[in-house]
Amino acid sequence: MITQHNTDFLSRKEQVIASLVEHLDPERRDKSPKGFIDAPILDLMHVINKHPDYYTTSSCSGRVAIYCPALENDKVATKGGIWLYVSHDPIPVPEKEKDSWILQLLFGNRNIVFDYERPADLVHKQLIYFKFEPLILHIEASSYESAMHLLNIANQAGYQNSGITVSRRHMLAIRSTLKIDTPIAYIENDTVYCLVDIAYLMLLVSMSNEKFQQNIERMSIFEEKLRRELENNQTQVKEETKEERRERKRREGLQKKNQVVKEKVEQQDLEDMSGIF
Repeated sequence: MITQHNTDFLSRKEQVIASLVEHLDPERRDKSPKGFIDAPILDLMHVINKHPDYYTTSSCSGRVAIYCPALENDKVATKGGIWLYVSHDPIPVPEKEKDSWILQLLFGNRNIVFDYERPADLVHKQLIYFKFEPLILHIEASSYESAMHLLNIANQAGYQNSGITVSRRHMLAIRSTLKIDTPIAYIENDTVYCLVDIAYLMLLVSMSNEKFQQNIERMSIFEEKLRRELENNQTQVKEETKEERRERKRREGLQKKNQVVKEKVEQQDLEDMSGIF
């Protein structure tokens, strides 16, 4: 995509790329809880950041997690809840003693009770969720046209849940629908009351491992498409004429207007649907 970059975009890109931490480093950390970039996403990020029209602002290669949101009146748990387990890689399953292994993995050393009789106030309990979250990338583009172009590439690679934020900056969220998000237990007085049996927990682990593989395959397709785009861009670089810039701005304006209209229609549809229930 041929564009003429503005100074602010280039300045932000330079600062963000300079702040990236690619490996565990006791002397440096980035702003993420982990402190450095997930290894599976490094090559893809290099390709994106090498492209003159884009740079990544935040990323996650994908993860499986056991998460316990804080209750509204809970003054003990952290504001964002409690992460009982997080892994950015598939979970290797042992051949023996799987029952004790999975309970230790997911819930740690907490006391565990299998509670198949659902309490009447279950919805108000502090639930524990099994989650699989696929790759998510936040990217700034140099122009709305560039953002739309990257969104099209992402959709072709299978990231159908991606979108553009309409604002002064041209921000994209690249994401897919490869998710698991289901309650498996609740916690009370530091005791875990499991709502499902061990066979179901093993099923969730197996499903998350399959989704990890699908996530990696989709990431590879996206990376390859971006590499080809970068090669095409390098063979077509040229300075915009005034007429080309005027025409590009006109197209961007029309695309932005259409995007705003589309979002308003989708929001209205959601409001109409909410009135049904």
